[in-house]
Amino acid sequence: MKPSSRRAVILATAVVLCAAAVLAPPEEPARGAAGHHHHHQGPIVKKRKIAPGLTYTKIVDKKIPRRTYILRMQPSKPVTLDVALARDALPARRTVLQIANANEALAAVNGDFTVPHVGRPTHPFAQDGDLLQTAVQSGPLFSLSQDEHTAYLGKPDLRITVTNGSTGATWTLARWNQGPPSPGEIAGYSDLGGSLEPPASSACSARLLPDGAQRVEQDAVVADYTVDAVGCSETSMGRGDGVVLSAAPATDESKQLLALAPGTSMSLRWTLGWAGALDVVGGMPILVQDGRVVAPSCTTSFCRANPRTGIGYTANGGIVLVVVDGREKGSTGATLVQFAQLMKDLGAVQALNLDGGGSTTMVVQGDVVNVPSDGVQRSISNAVLVLPGRDPGEG
Repeated sequence: MKPSSRRAVILATAVVLCAAAVLAPPEEPARGAAGHHHHHQGPIVKKRKIAPGLTYTKIVDKKIPRRTYILRMQPSKPVTLDVALARDALPARRTVLQIANANEALAAVNGDFTVPHVGRPTHPFAQDGDLLQTAVQSGPLFSLSQDEHTAYLGKPDLRITVTNGSTGATWTLARWNQGPPSPGEIAGYSDLGGSLEPPASSACSARLLPDGAQRVEQDAVVADYTVDAVGCSETSMGRGDGVVLSAAPATDESKQLLALAPGTSMSLRWTLGWAGALDVVGGMPILVQDGRVVAPSCTTSFCRANPRTGIGYTANGGIVLVVVDGREKGSTGATLVQFAQLMKDLGAVQALNLDGGGSTTMVVQGDVVNVPSDGVQRSISNAVLVLPGRDPGEG
């Protein structure tokens, strides 16, 4: 080999090792650049471009040992971030691969924790402006605005109101696709509730039929309806492609619903106080906030080394979706704090922990790229997707 050729090979090797060092997880610096022991080599890094604005990277660090999978997305490119319920309505269960294929996604990871044996997300969830549910458990939510320019992460107050177009009276709904109303409450039910959340039985109800498309007004999603029917019954009032509002019998709320005249215009509005937040997914806990690791350290199994999934956004408006394999000899997983540090090292200034353990799955171009710890893909209720081009659900 000519000296010039040898220099070129050495230089190329140095560049590869530098790249590995930059992407090495925080607690283990890349090895191999200085020493002669090849079994102490640094992490193996494989990166490929999936589409304009979307790259996929796999890092194998045999020393920890850990396998990490990273999707980096630049929303200014044609790709779009989206969330999806596993099916058209509750209960919803499918694998990440099935959800990705059904939505023709370029890539996907599992989303919010699924309520055991129920088939619904744990926290509030919305897709393409349609609110799926309020939830018993309040927790951090993540959203990327409709124009993909603003990312939100925090614990906002979800507020749902209905305004009577004739009288101007406004009611606040206590729950949405989340069980029957207690005395003093008005509950709402939409098609997304499916067979899991039919409108309340033994209740007084009003059915509202849609009157035009939903629209975004500042930080709220608004839809117009017309009152179709009112009445009290022991059986559930059918939704009939609309929404049903229900209250317990013999309450002030039931009298207000029964006083609605068919044909009355009604306006339904939900908001998190986040402008343009049409896709909303929950998780817990927040890992990184304002560039600082804020993940709690604890002694429960939840905080110890596990398979992990997380979503974060970077200072330049990029999105990172990260999966770490765990519970196996070749990849032991990451503690909550280690995972938060990894998200920060990958450039996330804000990051949220999504469902992990046996649910942790990443799909890229129709293939499951990681090794789910159950040995098979778990059926879950929702996923975070990267779509090619615009989100068809948002017009």
